[in-house]
Amino acid sequence: MRKRKFTRYHFNSNNSGVRSLNGSLTVGILAAGVVILGGLISVKQPLNFINLEGLLIVFGGTIASTLIQFSLADLKGAINALKAAVVSVPSSARDRVNLLMELSHRVKQQGILVLEEEAQSESDDFLRLGMMLVADGRTIDDTKRILRTEMDSSREREWRSVQVWETMGNFAPAMGLIGTLLGLIQMLGAMNDVANMSAAMAMALVATLYGSVGANLFFFPIAGKLRIISQEREICKSVTLEGLISISRLENPIMLEQRLQSFDSITMHG
Repeated sequence: MRKRKFTRYHFNSNNSGVRSLNGSLTVGILAAGVVILGGLISVKQPLNFINLEGLLIVFGGTIASTLIQFSLADLKGAINALKAAVVSVPSSARDRVNLLMELSHRVKQQGILVLEEEAQSESDDFLRLGMMLVADGRTIDDTKRILRTEMDSSREREWRSVQVWETMGNFAPAMGLIGTLLGLIQMLGAMNDVANMSAAMAMALVATLYGSVGANLFFFPIAGKLRIISQEREICKSVTLEGLISISRLENPIMLEQRLQSFDSITMHG
C-alpha cells in the first residue's frame, strides 16, 4: 500500500504527499514584505522610516505585554506553530477518507492486525495512535475516549497559539499609540531644539505606523491562518475517528464510505 506521510502539522493538500511550502501563507508574507519595501523605495529618504526607539517600544512592548498574559512556553508554541504552517505537509479530509477506505479493504482481506503493521510506518501521531488502539483490540468506547481526549488537548494547544497571535495584534496598535505619545512629549520638551524636536516627531509618527503594520499585515492574518489550519486538522481527525471506529467494527468498506460521505464536500483551504 502506498504510504502517506504526515507530521504534527499537516495542512494544505496538493496530493503529492511531500513536504512543501504553504502557498497562500508564503505568498502573503512575501507580498506584505514587498509592499513595505516598495513603499520605502518609492520615497526619497527611506531611512526616515527606520526608528530604533519606535521599533523597541512597539514590538518590544508588544512581546512584553504578551508575556504578561501568556507564558514563555505559549509564546514559543505560537512561533513553532507559525514555522510549521509555513512548511506544510499536504493533507486533506478527502485524502484521509481514501486512506481509511484502503485500510478497510486490507483489514477485510488480511485481518485487523494489518493496522499494527501500518502503524509502525505512520508518522501522523493521531492516526498511528488510533490504528494501534484498534489493532490492540481496545473496546470502541475506550478508543473513542482516548482519541477524543487527544483531540481536545491538541485543539487547546492550537487555539492557544491563535490567541497569542491575536493578543499581539491587539497590543501592537496600543504600543504604537504609546510611542506616539512619548514622541509628542519629547517634541514639546524640545521646542527650542529643532534637531531633537524633529527626531521626536519622527518617532511619534513611525510608532503608530509600526503598530498598524504589525497588527494588520502580520499578527492578525497569522492568527486567522492558524485558526483555519486548526479547523482543518480537527476535520481530518474527526474523519479518522469515524473511519477507525467503522474499521474496528469490521464494517463493510461500502458502509464506511457512506459513514464518511458527509466529509466528501470538505475542501481544505490553501
